[in-house]
Amino acid sequence: MTFTDSLTLPVTLTSPPNQAPGIGTIINYTVSNVSLDWEVLRGATDYEWQLSDDTNFSSPVEGDTEASRARLPALELATTYYWRVRASEPMLSPWSDKWSFTTALGYASIAPNLLNPEAGASGIPLKPVFQWSDIAGADSYELIVSTDVSLGNPIILKVGDYALPSTAWQCNINLDYDTTYYWKVRAISSDTYSAWSAASAFTTESPPPPLEEPPPEEPQEPPAPPPPSAPPQPTTPDWVKYLFGALLASVVLLSVIVLVLVRGMRRL
Repeated sequence: MTFTDSLTLPVTLTSPPNQAPGIGTIINYTVSNVSLDWEVLRGATDYEWQLSDDTNFSSPVEGDTEASRARLPALELATTYYWRVRASEPMLSPWSDKWSFTTALGYASIAPNLLNPEAGASGIPLKPVFQWSDIAGADSYELIVSTDVSLGNPIILKVGDYALPSTAWQCNINLDYDTTYYWKVRAISSDTYSAWSAASAFTTESPPPPLEEPPPEEPQEPPAPPPPSAPPQPTTPDWVKYLFGALLASVVLLSVIVLVLVRGMRRL
C-alpha cells in the first residue's frame, strides 16, 4: 500500500476561471462581489491566498482562511489580477498554479451614453457622425447600427478588430433616405467590456425633390421679309445738264438780239 502526503501537492484552483473577463459587480465605480475558490486539500486546516496586479506578486494583497474560499476587497475597474493559494497549516504546501481574471469595465450604470444623433432625431444626413460618452479604462468602442429594432442584421458592425478607437465616428457609407436606424455602443478593453448602451433611434433625411424640367420652347416664327425697296430713280447725266443750260443761254441771248433789232427798225 502506498501513502501520499497530500500537503506536498498544490491546491487546485476552481473559480474565477483562468483568464476570465468581466468579473465582479460595479458599485460606486469599483468592482465588488469577487471571491476566490479552490478545492479542499486533504489534511489542510488553513490556507494562504495572494492577489496581485503583476505576475511576480511583488506587492500582493494576501489573507488567511480556514475555508476553501476567500472574499476579496473592492478592486479596480478593468484590471487584470493574478492569484494563487497554498495550504499554510499544519504545514506549507507548494503554491498552486497562477491564475488570472479581469474585472468588469462597467455595467448599465456606467455604459456609454449616446450623444449624437439624438434619440428620436429626424432629418439626419446620410453620413452622420456617431458620438457617445467616454468610459474610463476603455481601449476602444464597439458600434452596431441596424434598421431592425432588435439590432439584428446590422448594416454597420464595428466590433472586435474593427472596434473604434475614439468616442466619435463619421459614417463611411451612405444610409438610405427617410429610414429609421437603431444603434448602440459598448466600451471594451484588452480583457473585458462594458454592457451595451441603451439603444437609440434616428431617421435620415428625405430625398430631395426631383428637378423640374424646363417647358419646351415654342417654335419661333421666321422674321417677316423686309418690304421691297423702291426702284432707283433715273438720274440725268451731267452732260445733258450742261447742254440744256447752254441751249437756255442761247435762247435768252437770241431773244435779246431780236428785241434789239426790232427796236432799231422802229426808229427808222
